Amino acid sequence: MDTEKIKNYIYNKFNKKQKFIINEIKGDASKRKYYRAKSENTKYIIMDSSLEKRNFQNFLKFTKIYSNNKIFVPKIFNINNKKKILIMEDLGKNLLFDKVNETNEKIIYEKAIINILNIQNVNSKNIYKYTREHYFRESYLFIDWVLKRFMNIKISKKDKNNLSKSLNIMINNINHKSNKLVHRDYHSKNIFYKNKKIIIIDYQDGLYGSPLYDFVSLINDCYRDLKKTQRNKLIKIFSKGLNENNISNFSMDEFLHNFHLVTAQRHLKAAGIFCRLSVRNNRHNYLPYLNRTLNYIVNATSYYDNLSIINSYANEALKFLNESNHSRGR
Repeated sequence: MDTEKIKNYIYNKFNKKQKFIINEIKGDASKRKYYRAKSENTKYIIMDSSLEKRNFQNFLKFTKIYSNNKIFVPKIFNINNKKKILIMEDLGKNLLFDKVNETNEKIIYEKAIINILNIQNVNSKNIYKYTREHYFRESYLFIDWVLKRFMNIKISKKDKNNLSKSLNIMINNINHKSNKLVHRDYHSKNIFYKNKKIIIIDYQDGLYGSPLYDFVSLINDCYRDLKKTQRNKLIKIFSKGLNENNISNFSMDEFLHNFHLVTAQRHLKAAGIFCRLSVRNNRHNYLPYLNRTLNYIVNATSYYDNLSIINSYANEALKFLNESNHSRGR
């Protein structure tokens, strides 16, 4: 829907005498559209998922799962299954990306970690698993969209085979026995901190996967940096929480091993999505975050000789990015 149709939709759902100002909000990396409807006394967020049929139903499914397990999500005031539109609570200017500062960073991140542990206690038969094939397809986005399409590199057949081999080594070495529910996009632009509570959005893609996945997304965030000292403190807090909650029995060496592998996998996917949005969809607003994302890949893969080819190409991508204007967007 366009803004005018959304405005008519809101007027029909609520008091027609109430004047709403409707503005489109710059959304995420999906096909969803978001609008803010604001009147003198009321504010709403409208989510238009008309181009995403499957994700709309998943959003409703996970809204119910999380709400039933006391994980805070936005309140939904109206559901239109036919048009695939939701009218939801407006959480205001409380995104972690905007709200975190040196004074409140410690308490907010610790609460965000507790929230991950609470999410991992959720059990439901109606959730799919993160398969090795799924991990591989996501990781391969780096080859298809960063190297081939964004950088226009012609990769030799030998290197393609070696890259695929290294991706499989990386994925097979992730611990797949301790799978827990993961949000899958748990970062500073999908987490709100309001009234001293962590509230999550964009949670429709949840799967059972590595218990480190959301933690990696949080502290190795594509959108903001954490100081090394703070990151190390949070690693200790989270690893202790995993063991205390019997989520895993990782030693610190096992924890860090999985941390590096999941970091590489997660950010190969993210880098691929950022470049795909730029090349295919002419959406370049994620390119300023590509440098940080590539650096995570370079750092994580530097610990493993059998991932050296991934490290080499990630370094090449960084060099390409820094020698061009892409890192500032277009």
